[in-house]
Amino acid sequence: MTPTQDLRHILGAVARGQAHAIDLSRETARALFAEWLDGQLPALVQGALWTAFRFKGESADELLGFTLATEDRLTPVAAPSGLRPVVFPSYNGARRHANLLPLLALLLARQGVPVLIHGAYGGRSTDADLKLPDHDPSDRTTTGEILADLGFPPAASHHAVRDLLERRHLAYVSLDVLHPKLAAILSLRRELGVRSSVHTVIKLFNPFAGPAVLCAAVTHPAYLARMRAVFVAAGATALVLRATEGEPVAHPRRRPALIGIEGGCEREWFPEDRAPLTEVPDLPQDHSALKTCLFIEEVLAGQRGVPAAIRDQAACLLVMSGAAPDLAAACACLDQACRPVCG
Repeated sequence: MTPTQDLRHILGAVARGQAHAIDLSRETARALFAEWLDGQLPALVQGALWTAFRFKGESADELLGFTLATEDRLTPVAAPSGLRPVVFPSYNGARRHANLLPLLALLLARQGVPVLIHGAYGGRSTDADLKLPDHDPSDRTTTGEILADLGFPPAASHHAVRDLLERRHLAYVSLDVLHPKLAAILSLRRELGVRSSVHTVIKLFNPFAGPAVLCAAVTHPAYLARMRAVFVAAGATALVLRATEGEPVAHPRRRPALIGIEGGCEREWFPEDRAPLTEVPDLPQDHSALKTCLFIEEVLAGQRGVPAAIRDQAACLLVMSGAAPDLAAACACLDQACRPVCG
């Protein structure tokens, strides 16, 4: 029986609150999300599912089913030959601190690693103008905005993404271009006002035709464990960490644990930094795109040091992408790339 024929049973299972809700099987979740992506679910059902999963929370099997359906309906990006590409989903931006995900991406690109960042900036699913009580998205400086100011505007097509990865090793693309069907579901937040399963799925799918290193982050510990379980079950290669304002970049003041997943196995590359903060890192005080761009340019020119936590994350990703044989070599490459300018 397909999900469309059994929607009352599905809603009856997932919309019973956290204490009594029943998780869907991986196969049922995959079929359900496939119909949602294909626009086959009535609007009333879409709203009911969106809200029900917001209350219930998704199981690892449900998230894996949703992710598989998403990848089934994706026009994949062709990766350049050589190193394994790194993927950053960037949908939050920053309000309290400078958004340094673009710095991390550029550090990797300098080493020849293809880096793809996807987000809502430049597409219809952007919600930066909204003021909502549930994870208010307004007044945030997005990764796409910063990259555009640095000379990396959003790619307009899959072909443009491939070209940018080949020539500049870095591409930003809006979800509307990368996966229009998923972007259409994401845009429901403008009507419903709350986040839901799709905000997790956008962090889990692989946009490439072949292997990639997915860098994913969430704030809540329960979702962090669930995300790790999904990547392990999928046999994905991923670096998982606690988010900085929702962005997949290590907090420059306090490094989170950096957990690598490869071949169904987990490895702690770096533990959480719990040492007392004895020195305030050299960071921009203004989180605006302009000040963040200036800071990034100064770091890349060797006029400021790379924040240690971001250096650690970059080193992990260099090893996982195949650009360095181990952490020591990766750190040496990063130090060489950002040597201080001699006076």
